[in-house]
Amino acid sequence: MWWLAIAGCIEAQYAPIEEAVEKPVVLSNAAMTRRLSFDLRGVPPSLEELATAEEDPDGWIGVRNAYINDERLGERMVHLYAEKWHTRVDVFDIVAFDYGLDASLEYAFERAVGEEPLRIISRVITEDLPWSEIVTADWTMSNEILGSIWPLDYTDTQTGWQVSHYTDGRPTAGVLSTNGLWWRYTTTSSNMNRGRAATISRLLLCEDYLDRPVAFSEADTSETTTADAAQEDPYCLACHASLDPVAASLFGFWWLSLYSEIEETTYHAERESLWNTYLGVAPAWYGTPISGLPDLGVSVANDSRFYACAVETLAEGLWRRNTTNEDASELEQLRAHFLRSDATMRPLIAAITETESYRDPTPRMLSHDQLISSLDSLTGFQWTLDGFDQLDSDESGYRLLAGGVDGVTIKTPQREPGLTWALVVKRAAEAAASHAVQTELVESGERKLFTEVTLDHQPSDDAFSEELESLHLRLYGTVASQAWINEVSDLWSDIQSIDGTESAWRTTISVLLRDPAFMTY
Repeated sequence: MWWLAIAGCIEAQYAPIEEAVEKPVVLSNAAMTRRLSFDLRGVPPSLEELATAEEDPDGWIGVRNAYINDERLGERMVHLYAEKWHTRVDVFDIVAFDYGLDASLEYAFERAVGEEPLRIISRVITEDLPWSEIVTADWTMSNEILGSIWPLDYTDTQTGWQVSHYTDGRPTAGVLSTNGLWWRYTTTSSNMNRGRAATISRLLLCEDYLDRPVAFSEADTSETTTADAAQEDPYCLACHASLDPVAASLFGFWWLSLYSEIEETTYHAERESLWNTYLGVAPAWYGTPISGLPDLGVSVANDSRFYACAVETLAEGLWRRNTTNEDASELEQLRAHFLRSDATMRPLIAAITETESYRDPTPRMLSHDQLISSLDSLTGFQWTLDGFDQLDSDESGYRLLAGGVDGVTIKTPQREPGLTWALVVKRAAEAAASHAVQTELVESGERKLFTEVTLDHQPSDDAFSEELESLHLRLYGTVASQAWINEVSDLWSDIQSIDGTESAWRTTISVLLRDPAFMTY
C-alpha cells in the first residue's frame, strides 16, 4: 500500500514496484528533491533542480533519476556504508610511518586503508554490477597510497581510486580478500578468526551473533577448557557450530605478529591449513563444506540472506533509522524488486525513495559527511589541520562530536541534535562563512555562494534582497518570506554599523548555515 502512483513515463529501470490505492502524507516536491540531493549526492539541490521538480506533481522523479546517475553517488555510498561497515577508523595496527610515508599523509593513509572495501561496494553500485560481485570479484580498488605500499598492480601513471588486482596470489573473494577489511577486523590467538566470521555474518547476512541469547549448562565444567566447550557444549555449539567453520576459511590472513607491516601486507597461502591446528574444524558454510576462502565468497553469494541483508542495509541507510518487524512487508517487496532487477543497486535505491518511510516528512539531521560536502559545495571551505579533515577525524578532529561514527566506540550515527553537535556546527558555519566572504567578496575569486552582491551593496539595493532570496531557496529549499528578508537585513545592518560590511556578511552567512532549516532535510 505504500507505493506512490506514478503519473507519466519514467525510465523503466527505475519504475515503481506497484501503485498505491491511497496517498500518505509525504514531503513536498521541493523538500523531496532536497532530501534526495543530500542522500544521493551529499549537497543541497541547485535552483534549477528545484524548479524542475516543481514543474509537475511527479517532477521530483526525473530529478531523482538524474541524481542516481550523478558521479557523486559513489562518494555518498562510501559514507553511507561506512556507517555499518565501520572500516573508516583512525587507528590501525600499522601507521603511515611504518611504510616510510610522510607524517602529513597519515590521515590519507588511514582513509585509504579503511575505504578499500567501501570503494568496491561503491563501484558495484555505480557500475550496475550484480550485488554478488562484492564477494566474488577478482579485483579490488586502490589509490596512489595503497598502490605504493601493497602488492597491487596499480601503476605510477594512475591517479585516484582505480580497479586493481592483488599480485600476491591471494584467492579472489571481493571484499573478503581485502587488506582493508581484515586490518579493521583483526584477530588473536584465542579468538582464531571467530570475530572475523561474526563480522561476515553481521555485514553480509545482517545476523549478529552478539544479539543471540547465551545460556550455559549447570553441569560441572571445572575440567573443560574453553576450546573443548566450543566444540562439545550444546549451549556453545549453538553459535560455534556455524561460526568456527567460517573462521577456518580465513587463516590466510592469520598474522603471526601483529603491528608488523611485513606480516599484514601480504596474504599467507601457506597458513590456510592452520585451521586444523587451531580450530580443529574444517571450513564450511552453514553445514556445507568449502575449500576455504576461494569458496567463501561464492557461498555467501548463494545464500538468500545475503540479498535480504543488502536490501535491509540500504533501506536503513536511506531511511536514516533501524528497521523493525513492522517493516517486514516493505522489505520483502523491496527484496523482490531487487531480485527482479538482477540484484543491481540503483533500481533498489529508486524503489526505496518511493516508500512511505523515505517520504515521511519527519526532519532528518545532516550527517557529518553531508555537512562536509555541503559546506565545500556551497563555499569551497574545507576544515583541515596538518592534513586531517577536522570534521572527519577523531584523533585530530571532531567527527564524533559532530555526530559521526568512529567505527570502534561509537557505531551508530547521531540522529538528533546535541550540545557538542551544535558547537561543531557553529564553528564550521563560522569558518565556512568567513571563507566564502574572503574569497568571493574581498578577493573577488570564484563565486560559489554569492551570486548577486558585492561589498558595495546595501539592504536598500535590489541585488541585496535578490541575494537573500536566492540564499533562502538554495539553503532551505523554500521561497523566502518578506518578513524573513527584513529580519536578516536588519541583522546585517546591525552588524555592519558596529563592525563593517565584511563582518556583517560573515555573521549573516554563519547564522544562515547553522539554521535548523539548513541542518535538517
